[in-house]
Amino acid sequence: MLAQKVAHTRCSARQRQAGARCPRVLAAASSTGNSTPSSVPAAERTRTSFHHGITYISYEVNTAVIKFNTSGVRVLIDPWFVGELTFGGADWMYAGRKRVIGRDTRVDMQQVLAEADVVVITQGLDDHCHIPTLSAVANKGVHVVANAEAAARMRPLGFNNITVLAPGQATSVPGQAGGRLRITATAGALVGPPWSARQLGLVMREEVPPGERPASLYFESHCDFDAGSVEAGLRSAGLAAGEGVDVCVSPVVTTLLGMPGVAPASYALVQGDQNLASLLRVLKPKVLLPLLNHDIDHRGPLTQIMWQKGEETGVADLLRQAGLGDVRVEYPAPPGEALALAL
Repeated sequence: MLAQKVAHTRCSARQRQAGARCPRVLAAASSTGNSTPSSVPAAERTRTSFHHGITYISYEVNTAVIKFNTSGVRVLIDPWFVGELTFGGADWMYAGRKRVIGRDTRVDMQQVLAEADVVVITQGLDDHCHIPTLSAVANKGVHVVANAEAAARMRPLGFNNITVLAPGQATSVPGQAGGRLRITATAGALVGPPWSARQLGLVMREEVPPGERPASLYFESHCDFDAGSVEAGLRSAGLAAGEGVDVCVSPVVTTLLGMPGVAPASYALVQGDQNLASLLRVLKPKVLLPLLNHDIDHRGPLTQIMWQKGEETGVADLLRQAGLGDVRVEYPAPPGEALALAL
C-alpha cells in the first residue's frame, strides 16, 4: 500500500463512560504517495516516523489545528467556530456555513483554544479573522500571531498578547510541552488592488535539540504567493538552499468571481490549480495536504457569480503532468478528526 491509514479512537475510559464522542485518529504512513513501494529505497522508507511528523485536524474552510510532533507545539489557524460567515455583516449579499462543524460535529471551541500554543490569523478579512468567533474567545490573553490588519480588528475585542508580523518577519513560539516553533511570514494573497499589502503565508519549522529532525510546513489559503518572499522565508526558517519544506498546505481548486465558466472574464479569489504547480516548484515539499476551503454551503446574490475550476480528486494527475509526481498527496481526515502524518 502507498499510504497505510489506521483508524482508532483516542478517548479515556472516563470519557467513554460519560458517552463522549471519541475522535478517530487517521494515521497515514508513506514515503511517497505517487510511487510504488518497490520504487522507494528501503533506507528512505525507514527514515519516516510519526515522531518526526505533524498531526493535522481540519475544522473546514481555513480553520485547522496543526501539532508539530517533535516539539509538541500546537497551532490554531484562522478559527471560525461560531455562526455563519459574512463580510461586513452583509448576510443579504453572502452568507456561508460549514457542512460538518457545528452540524454533525460539535466542537468545544474553548478546549481547542486552551490546547493551542498560538492562534495564527493569516488575513484581516472575515473568512480568516472571524469576529463572532473571536468575540466568543474566553481567554483573550492567548498568544496570537497576526498581520497588522487582523491585529487592529482584534485589539478592540480585548486581545492583548498579539505578535504582529509582516512578510519577511519571524517569531519564535514556545509550546506548553516545552518545545518551540519558528513562524516566518511570507507574502501571501493579494486581496484588493495591486498596491495593497499582501496577506500572510507562513513557513513554520520546529526548533529542536541537536540530533532531532525539525518538521516544517508551509500554509497559505489562496495559493497566491510571491516566489522571492517564499524563498526568503524558507532560508529564514533555517532550510538550506535547495531544501524544501516537509508539508505544503494549499488549496487545489480555483474559486473565481465573474462570468461562470469563462475564466478570462473572472477574477480568481483562490488560485488553487491555477498556481499549484508553480508554488510546489518553489517549496519542493515532500507532502501536499490539500486545503479544501472551497467546500462550503453558501447563499446570497454573490454566489450567482462564484464558480470553481479544478478537481480535488485529480491533484495527483495534475502533479504528474507537471513533472511533480514525487510529491506525496495526503488528504485531511474528516472534519474534526486527526490525520497523523509521518515524515
